[in-house]
Amino acid sequence: MGDRTERDAIELLGGLELEHADDRPIALEVIRGARALRGQLRDEQAESERRGTYSVAVHERMREAGLYRITAPRAYGGLQLPLPVLTKTIIEVAQGDPGSGWCYALAAGHQITMASYWPEPVQAAAFGEHGEFLAPHNFAWGGSAERVAGGWLIDGTFPFGSGAPYSTHFLLTITARDGDRMRPLTVVLERAEYEVLDDWSGAFGMKASGSNGVRVPALIVPDARAVVDGFDDPHALRTPGSLLHDEPGYFGRTTAYHPAGLAAVAVGTGRAALDEFERIIAGSASKNAPGLRKIDDPVYREVYGTALAAVDAAEALALAAAGAYVRAGHRAAAHAEALSVADEVRLANVSRTAGRLVAEAVDELFLHAGTLTVSDGSRMQRYFRDISMLRTHGRQLPRSSAVQLAGAVLDQEPSS
Repeated sequence: MGDRTERDAIELLGGLELEHADDRPIALEVIRGARALRGQLRDEQAESERRGTYSVAVHERMREAGLYRITAPRAYGGLQLPLPVLTKTIIEVAQGDPGSGWCYALAAGHQITMASYWPEPVQAAAFGEHGEFLAPHNFAWGGSAERVAGGWLIDGTFPFGSGAPYSTHFLLTITARDGDRMRPLTVVLERAEYEVLDDWSGAFGMKASGSNGVRVPALIVPDARAVVDGFDDPHALRTPGSLLHDEPGYFGRTTAYHPAGLAAVAVGTGRAALDEFERIIAGSASKNAPGLRKIDDPVYREVYGTALAAVDAAEALALAAAGAYVRAGHRAAAHAEALSVADEVRLANVSRTAGRLVAEAVDELFLHAGTLTVSDGSRMQRYFRDISMLRTHGRQLPRSSAVQLAGAVLDQEPSS
């Protein structure tokens, strides 16, 4: 099932945006490596839900296939491929298991952040010899941070560290006290400096997302591993990393590129639901006419076709948003044209719209799958729970996103 749409993003929807022709075979090999995991990921879905993350065996296969090095700098053993390659890879993993796709995306998806903002010695230590940097990025709920001699004192327990189980590092953005001032602070912690808590259970969906809490016990993070004030500066044309690696794609602006990863998880979930819906209707009799299979019934064909169109559109949007992010970095480097806050928010909302399209499609597939096929343990129920959970993420909430978008655009000074 699903083989008829395997070429979708690479051929049908416009291909991958690659600056260097030599990157194409590497990119396709990585994407195919992710696709090759699909059978194992599906077979292990129930076990991964109980465990809270994908298996060690899957983790090792991801490592061997280069899935943990996609956007890491070549200088440290990474592949330094552009964001659309990672976006498509996330889709492939999530099509095998949405929860595992979330875990992978939110661990491997922050290499651009690391490569953008920190100085060379810190990056070299973080990426190591093989370019594997896996880190949740938590925008702190609770906890504390303050300036002390030698750096910043961080203390707290931070929930929802998606991607934590196989993490090598932990990124934390928090408001810190510096004397009589409060300042935005982002720090990178090494694996020995934090504890991954065994507390990820009871979620409605995305049970395999590895969204464990992370405990940081009164740790002083040195200044070299801290970014103060300048993180995601909308006026900066180049980041330290874009200059260090001569890579315009390392220009930060997490609000612009983070939602593409979530959209990719949504698209993978939608494709998984389409695969399962096709399997269900191929083996079920329709009640609309004697001897008619559901797969031949126009009613079910309309449901499938409408959902497929929505998921195709969502994938095109996710890849377009990722490609636009890369082009924005090149414009900033080549033409001193910074990505405006309004355009940053617009990019984010393209990805959010992709997620909404998929959620609506999965709703329809779930509705028409049949009561007997959505019981506990069924894949269709799992995909419905997973996409529902994704919709609750703060970056996906439609009304607040729409208000933010309208404000960013309407409150600009009109151009002359």
